[in-house]
Amino acid sequence: MFSGFVKSVDPVGTSIFVEKYLATYSLESLTPMALTVAVALGAVELMLGIMLVSGAYRREAAVGATIFLSIFTIVTLLSATVLPIGDCGCFGDAVKLTPWETFVKNLVLLPMAIVLWWMCCKERPNRYSLDVLVVAALFAVGVNLTALRFLPLVDFLPYKEGVNLREEVAKVRDAESDAVRSVLCFVDKSSGERVEYPADDADCWTNDNLEYVDAYTVRDEMSEMTFDDFRVYDTEGLDVTMSLLAREGSVVWLCVGDVDAMYGSRLRAAQEVVRNTPSSQLVVITSDDSAKLSTLLGAPCYAIDAMTLRSLLRAPVGIVVITDGIIDHKRDIRDYTAF
Repeated sequence: MFSGFVKSVDPVGTSIFVEKYLATYSLESLTPMALTVAVALGAVELMLGIMLVSGAYRREAAVGATIFLSIFTIVTLLSATVLPIGDCGCFGDAVKLTPWETFVKNLVLLPMAIVLWWMCCKERPNRYSLDVLVVAALFAVGVNLTALRFLPLVDFLPYKEGVNLREEVAKVRDAESDAVRSVLCFVDKSSGERVEYPADDADCWTNDNLEYVDAYTVRDEMSEMTFDDFRVYDTEGLDVTMSLLAREGSVVWLCVGDVDAMYGSRLRAAQEVVRNTPSSQLVVITSDDSAKLSTLLGAPCYAIDAMTLRSLLRAPVGIVVITDGIIDHKRDIRDYTAF
């Protein structure tokens, strides 16, 4: 139930994991079906969980659970060995598990599913089984469709409402600045080894055993940081992220992940946003064709990485309002009138 629910509340996020698996298995031709597969996967898992707990068609649910666990036990074993994939996406973005952790989990659950299947072989459906099945199906599909029409019911991503994006990105930039050091390179005359000293170290100049060679900057290795990928570029390719986040008051970020989706109600709503929002309080960002989008909206557009934009907003076209650097709220562009 939990696995199906976290997939269903964010089918777009689940489709990203599906795309990753398809790419790993060299099945990129099936990528257009990723969202459909994600919806079906989350809905079926959620239905199976509800049926197992309620006892509705428990034998059939046990068979389904056994089949699911058998398939994914093999898949996660491959992902942990010959086809490494990183986070397996078993619990979406809610809980991060490595393929090995997921494989062990499946090894524990698979025998349980088989035993339950064996125990339920002669069990007949209870009188309310069909009712529960219908309700479970409507609920599972409804959760997915609601998330697709609006936004995920629960946001498990870093860019959730209430996050101070300005501060978080500034921390990343500060860490990057600290990771860059100016050094002086000398040769130790006695050993012939090259040694480095900080550029502000005056003692190295008084050491007669050192011979100066060169001066340069080095970048220390940094551990991966959550908001490291949040970078916005202008038309000249300059990083303008911090200047955009520094704007005071409520700033409307019009986010367009797919310019081809800009037609009909989406296009009219986006044009209305541009008309009704002062230019100082409007930022248009896209991971698609910025020139084409700028022509459609008659406003300058900034560029951002596609995966970062999908993490910021799970909609092809939508609004993110950032107030004094804090993510205030998000909406699909079709719900613009709700602001």
